[in-house]
Amino acid sequence: MILRVILSFLILFPSICSFSQVRTLDYFLRAGLSNSPLIKDLNNQVRMNSVDSLLAHATRLPQVKYNGFMMYSPTINNWGYSEAITNGGNLISTLNVSQNLFNKKTIEAQYSKIGLVTQSVKNTIRISEKDLKKIITDQYLSAYSLSSEIDFKKILLKSAYNEESILKQMVENGVYHQTDYLSFLLELQLIDMDLNDLQIQFQKELSTLKLYCGISDTVSFELVLPEISKSAIITGNSPFFDQFRIDSLKLLNEKTLIDRSYKPAVNWMSDAGLVNNDPSVIYKNLGLSLGMSLTLPVYDGNQRKLNYTKLKLSEETRKGYKDFFSQQYDQQVHQLNIELRRTQDVIPKLEQQLKVAESIIKLDRDLLNNGGITITDFVIAVKNLVTFKQNLIQYQVKALRIINEINYWEE
Repeated sequence: MILRVILSFLILFPSICSFSQVRTLDYFLRAGLSNSPLIKDLNNQVRMNSVDSLLAHATRLPQVKYNGFMMYSPTINNWGYSEAITNGGNLISTLNVSQNLFNKKTIEAQYSKIGLVTQSVKNTIRISEKDLKKIITDQYLSAYSLSSEIDFKKILLKSAYNEESILKQMVENGVYHQTDYLSFLLELQLIDMDLNDLQIQFQKELSTLKLYCGISDTVSFELVLPEISKSAIITGNSPFFDQFRIDSLKLLNEKTLIDRSYKPAVNWMSDAGLVNNDPSVIYKNLGLSLGMSLTLPVYDGNQRKLNYTKLKLSEETRKGYKDFFSQQYDQQVHQLNIELRRTQDVIPKLEQQLKVAESIIKLDRDLLNNGGITITDFVIAVKNLVTFKQNLIQYQVKALRIINEINYWEE
């Protein structure tokens, strides 16, 4: 009686679940990318770099400052500061203007530095998105694998429940032994227990998936087998290799900035305002001044050569990492493609085995109802069907995981 209640619930359960919303892999990927605080942070860094470009441009413009200064140095009974030095006091109120000249190439190098930093951050965004997509896809496949097994076992139990009432009558008529019938019920109970464990594990995997995507609702989702196509290889398009290229350009730009720091620097300056030490004639001390300055590096202890040495060592390090990564990349992608071919070769065989197992179940069901086979043989056929279905699901998910891994490296 208890078993009948359980199985009756399982028959109704799929119809209840049919009201749950279907969620594809794309839904979770969009949610994950939209909610990721890391990607939001990196996008804000790109925006800040655009502000840095404006700041670099602002340094090319004339710089205007106001200076105000007032000092009084009293002399009492011939005690006080020497008036030859202090003039008794000073009042200064001037507006100063200055601007660097002939520094266009230096500013351009600074623009390039900011631009390369922006490229690097954008490339980091691409890598971060790839990392997140890979994690979410793997987690979705884990949840889908459990969901698919749950759906299959529900259907299997529903079908077995239809047989149970017939078998009970046949046992009462002496066609089958009571022990065979009890063994059949025991097998259904084992499947039911396994189904319960799968549902618990599925909820756990689904919660983890929501956590990765920043989804906080508790709505029940129905997952579907995702379509993950193997991406076409575009040489040099991978952000992993692009980062090495950007690092190389950064080093070249640093060399340019070092060279520019040894060029002569010319500034012009001007001020206008009031400079006075005698309040009685303050109206006569309004004026202005013009000037230029020249700065020419002469000797700094060979710092330029030492900085060149640092850049050379950095380039050797960069090249070493690039060569090592390229070798690992080629080996890994090659191995993944071999594994994918072998996995995909197995899937058609498992599909054929599953079809045969399903045909056997149909035939055995008819024989069982006619007393042509034992209940034990039918239970064995059911176990085989479950095994073949599980194997097929595992290989389908495995192939998608491999494709996901290949796309992670090649896209």
